[in-house]
Amino acid sequence: MPLYMDVHYRVDGLTAEAVAKAHAADLAVQTKHKVRFLNYWFDEGTGRVFCLSDAPNVDAPEQCHRDAHGLLADEITQVSEYAGDNLAAAPDAGLCMDTHFRVEGLAPEAIAQAIRQHTSVGRRRGVRWLKAWYDASSGRLFCLSESPTAAAHVAVHQEAAGLLVDEVNEVRQGM
Repeated sequence: MPLYMDVHYRVDGLTAEAVAKAHAADLAVQTKHKVRFLNYWFDEGTGRVFCLSDAPNVDAPEQCHRDAHGLLADEITQVSEYAGDNLAAAPDAGLCMDTHFRVEGLAPEAIAQAIRQHTSVGRRRGVRWLKAWYDASSGRLFCLSESPTAAAHVAVHQEAAGLLVDEVNEVRQGM
């Protein structure tokens, strides 16, 4: 089943409790829409929420959100996951999720090479790359790291690959 990352750019008044409640409502109706929500990350400061799901089509996560709580995503991108070593974040670790709007040449091999470079540089800055989700056709890339700050996350990107981040959020993981 295809994998989707949906992004809510600004949920006004977002709190950990509110996003957990909305997620629980999604889980309550996901079967009806043949969606399986896998995880979510959120930034209370900006109101940004990232939801990862597998679904039969791009409309299914939106229908699920509509039925569950009415908070529709601003964008939904079909993605492939690059998990590398499939690392999990340490409990209570700082996390960053970045978004690259257009990266040329996205493919598993290119992402694997970039993560090797990022891992080497990241050790010096206390940043550990966990996963990436990408859409090769649009060049959209989302990267999740365990990082002390957004600035450290961005610095590793710049030093390792010269790749500029379009947006970065210090996030907490749901589920």
